Amino acid sequence: MNVILGARIRELRKSKGLTQEQIAAKMKCTRQKYARLEKGLIDISYTCILTIAQILGMKSEDITSSVNNISQEQPMFRGDSIQEDKFEYINKMIDMFYAHRKLYNSVRRVDVDE
Repeated sequence: MNVILGARIRELRKSKGLTQEQIAAKMKCTRQKYARLEKGLIDISYTCILTIAQILGMKSEDITSSVNNISQEQPMFRGDSIQEDKFEYINKMIDMFYAHRKLYNSVRRVDVDE
């Protein structure tokens, strides 16, 4: 989340035509610390977000809204291209589970017998 917020802060700072040095001076911190904040290398506190928003002349929600608008780049499930064979795929997974379970139980019985 720090990386997302940092990128959003960097974007807003550049859109206002401000440098890292100018923001850091107004925040009373070093440019290096501010640069780490923009890169997401350090935690960004809510107080820090409020300060940056005030310096940039905007609301804190303008910065934090980027966290709420994250789009998932990778789907959580497979695409619709395998729609017709999902049942078969699930059956293969179940069969594999039972095969592993049988193998586990057979090895476990040997260990118990010894």
